[in-house]
Amino acid sequence: MPFNSTFDSVFTEGCDLHYWYQGTGPLLVFIPGGGGIGRQFNPLFEHLDNKFTACTYDRRQTNSSTVTKHKLLNPAQQARDVIAICKSLGREKTSIFANSGGGIIAFQFAVSYPEFLDRVIVHEAPTTILLDDATYHLDRAFMLLDIYRAHGVEAAFEAFRTEMKGFEDSPPLAVPSQEDGKNFWENEFLQFTIYCPDLRKIRYNDVSIAVAAGVKSADAFYARTTVPQSAILDCPRFLFPGHHLGYEVEPAIFASELVRAFEKMMIAPPHV
Repeated sequence: MPFNSTFDSVFTEGCDLHYWYQGTGPLLVFIPGGGGIGRQFNPLFEHLDNKFTACTYDRRQTNSSTVTKHKLLNPAQQARDVIAICKSLGREKTSIFANSGGGIIAFQFAVSYPEFLDRVIVHEAPTTILLDDATYHLDRAFMLLDIYRAHGVEAAFEAFRTEMKGFEDSPPLAVPSQEDGKNFWENEFLQFTIYCPDLRKIRYNDVSIAVAAGVKSADAFYARTTVPQSAILDCPRFLFPGHHLGYEVEPAIFASELVRAFEKMMIAPPHV
């Protein structure tokens, strides 16, 4: 059915965490990346609500999920936020789809709290430390921070977007507010760019996990990271429609591929 979600909130670890959900069936939580705004996943809900209880949220200290004082992003705390939503909905487990920096949170979730997970798909998580040109990306991360500090949010995002691929024919997409953009650069960017949870521990935890890249992302760094991720995790690597945010542009096709991927994961053992 068209987007018609139920909105709710749960207070956890000093944050009034706002989430919304739609549909019936197993819980599937969508974790947003940089900027933390859950509405980017709303177009998927009408295509998934006959198979899942589709749920997303504004990550802590972004948009409607307010805190009294902003702090540096803690991936483990971010994972606990999803657990709080899961418990608020009366669920013992959830599946996860996480994009970009949200994938770092999903990986940390699988390391720290695997008992709450059913199946996990991580889409284009920027674990640049795994790339052959990791030093370049490390240097670039600090260069982008310097641009932010010298010239502000828009200049930093403009420089950041120079290495994004597949957006040439894309319609305009939602962008974070000035406040959320500032929070990204000051409190999230480095963790999402230079931190990689211990993927070997995820194998040890026997989590059913897969990674995915967008077809239009081509050889963008955040698509290339999925190759070593898949190798270390010994897990499937799927190709999904579109670019880094393909689910916003092609939600029906993307949702179909997402369902197919989850179904394949049910048939296959956790590591293939």
